[in-house]
Parts: sequence; C-alpha cells; structure tokens
Amino acid sequence: MFFYGITVILFVALVFLILRGRSEEKELEAQNIRLIEEVASEPQSSVRAILPRDLQIVEAEVSWTRNPDDDEDDITAHHDITIRNIGGGNFISLWLRLEYIDGTGRPVEIRTHEVDGDLHPKGTLRVSDITIDGLPYTASDFNATILSADLGN
Repeated sequence: MFFYGITVILFVALVFLILRGRSEEKELEAQNIRLIEEVASEPQSSVRAILPRDLQIVEAEVSWTRNPDDDEDDITAHHDITIRNIGGGNFISLWLRLEYIDGTGRPVEIRTHEVDGDLHPKGTLRVSDITIDGLPYTASDFNATILSADLGN
C-alpha cells in the first residue's frame, strides 16, 4: 500500500511540473519572447587511447651511467626505444611506463615519460633522447610499456 501512495504522489508532482512549465512557455509566447538556443562549436581535440593495441615496442635498449662525483648511490638510464604502429591511426603523442628491475627480477622503480612525435600508420618511431636520472643503483634492467597515446588528425 505504501508503494502505491508514493507512486500517486510522484505522479501528481510530475503532472504539476509539466503543467507549470507549459504555462510559463505560453506566457513567454504571449510576451513575444522567443528562446534562442545557441550551439557553440569548439575546436577538435585529440582522443587518448589507453593501452593502445596498435602500438608495439619493437626494440628497447638501455645504457647506464653513474656520476663519479655524486655521493648518492644512484644511476642514470639512457634509453633507445623503437615503436611501431601496426594499425591505421596516426598518433601524435604517447606515454611510456618504464619499470626498472633488479638482478632478481623485482621492480625497484617505476617512471613515466612522454614522447612527442608523429607516428603514422604502419610507421616506426625511434626515440633515443630519453634520460632518466636518480634511479637506484640496484636497477639492472627495465621493461617498457605504452600507457596511452593521443590520436591525431
């Protein structure tokens, strides 16, 4: 019984709102006021693909350096990564996830890096200017994955 009572109350409220809205519309029409709807057009923005399947890392190399003047036990990684686009979209920017692991295979640090550059369909992009500072000295290898990529026009 309670359900029917609430249903009746909600139905009455809905009818009241519809009738009040129609009467306000008629008042505006009687005053010759026309409501104008304006639609603004925005410039097209890029679309971000999360974990894109069209992009593959085909080669990933690293070289390690340590600053002998530095008192801290950290190293610098210099990356050379080649990415291939096997799909049909044009990518203009992408984010890499760089996971550094120690000799036993355990992760010791995870970093992200943004790569700008056009990656056309069926094309490759070679990135050799990635330098990551302040890594733990126990890092001995790394795994690279593509987190996201922006589709271009």
